[in-house]
Amino acid sequence: MTDETLARALGSLRTVRMSEIASDRVRDELEAAWRTRAARPRRSGFAIPSFVRAVAVAAGVLAVAYATVNASADTPLYAARIAVEDAFVALQSDPVAYVTELYDERLAEAAHQEATGNALAASRARQATEDALRLLNQVAPRQNDEAPSPEPTGAIITLPSPTLSPEPTVTPTPSPTPTAAPPRTPLPTTAKTPTPAPPKPTPPPTPTQFAVHATGTVQYADGTPVNEACVSTSSTAGSCIATTTNGSVDFWFIGRKGDTLSFYLTKTDVMTGRTYRGKVTITVQGPSAPLGTTTLRLV
Repeated sequence: MTDETLARALGSLRTVRMSEIASDRVRDELEAAWRTRAARPRRSGFAIPSFVRAVAVAAGVLAVAYATVNASADTPLYAARIAVEDAFVALQSDPVAYVTELYDERLAEAAHQEATGNALAASRARQATEDALRLLNQVAPRQNDEAPSPEPTGAIITLPSPTLSPEPTVTPTPSPTPTAAPPRTPLPTTAKTPTPAPPKPTPPPTPTQFAVHATGTVQYADGTPVNEACVSTSSTAGSCIATTTNGSVDFWFIGRKGDTLSFYLTKTDVMTGRTYRGKVTITVQGPSAPLGTTTLRLV
């Protein structure tokens, strides 16, 4: 059979019509086949039990939470970790100790990132450290809130009156009878004890960090008090750990005894655009650090 013969045979089928009986029989067979197929139970896909889905969701949430609370400064989750830690301050029984611990952790993270050479992560950790200082200033008690200590009341002490003791009676003692002196016992020879070596000096312990309360006044060159001046730990433009109010500055920071710290004060005049700057350097000696009077000058 050639292609031409096949084409003619197929073309002739266009004019051929099936009988009504044959057509109805074919239609009935097709409908019966479709009904049989529709009545078959469909095979469902792999069904996961509901408790397995719940466990998987819980495990995913725990994994994300663990990764967030342990995120380092070089990961995208570090900002979420800082937000979560800052939110937990209100739930602490001792917020000052909690914020102090946060400050130590973020300071160590900044030092670690600087040692590895990751400047971007180190800047994030330093920013988090300044956030901890701001939180410390918010939760630390103010001087006005401290209850005054009660004055000690004097107690009357009554001394007992002395009683006269009876004088002792003197009784004569008999004179001792002289006895012969015993022979002298030779002294034992003592061996020389070795001189102990001088103890090696032990290095002094590293001082622990504690919260320090800093107070002082800020003024212009003409003696006018400065309001809303920014107090920062960096000489460059950074976030403020505190601001002045009517010439007074009052904030908290974390330090060790003997630390020498510098604080930079900046005030920008909105009307003229001029910037006034000042600097104060202190050495930590205890929980209180007086800043004295700082004068801001035009730069």
